[in-house]
Amino acid sequence: MVWDRCVMHSILAILSQISLFVAGLGSGLYLILKKSNANSASKDFFLKKQYIFNLGCLMFGFILLTAALSIGLMQAENLWGTYWSWDIKQVGTTILWLYYFAILLSVGWMSFLKNKKAAYIASLLTLSGILIMIINIFVLNTFSKLHHFL
Repeated sequence: MVWDRCVMHSILAILSQISLFVAGLGSGLYLILKKSNANSASKDFFLKKQYIFNLGCLMFGFILLTAALSIGLMQAENLWGTYWSWDIKQVGTTILWLYYFAILLSVGWMSFLKNKKAAYIASLLTLSGILIMIINIFVLNTFSKLHHFL
């Protein structure tokens, strides 16, 4: 039963990182198109669709990351006898979760206030989230004592 949760935790974590990475790449595309000189109705239409796609990937990845963290906490309690052990990978993933939570809150707040730069700021933040994710995946795994899978 513990290994079933281990597999589910790993699959959810990988899928969340893929979804958040796609959201970051889409945000990069949004920023490039936004800076282009062409002003047309088709550009505005594409930018709106790209922003909606980026938000969808961001929310889907955040939901999967939340599920992966929740299942990981239950799995940690079964394997190590405690829900939290201050492993550097756990801390890094929690920081990643908080970062994307802050992005979603800021997007919601800026949209509520009808801020015209909401899509631009959300795209910058989501694109910068790729750096945090790369640090979390590749750098922190080398120092982790409990997560040995790379």
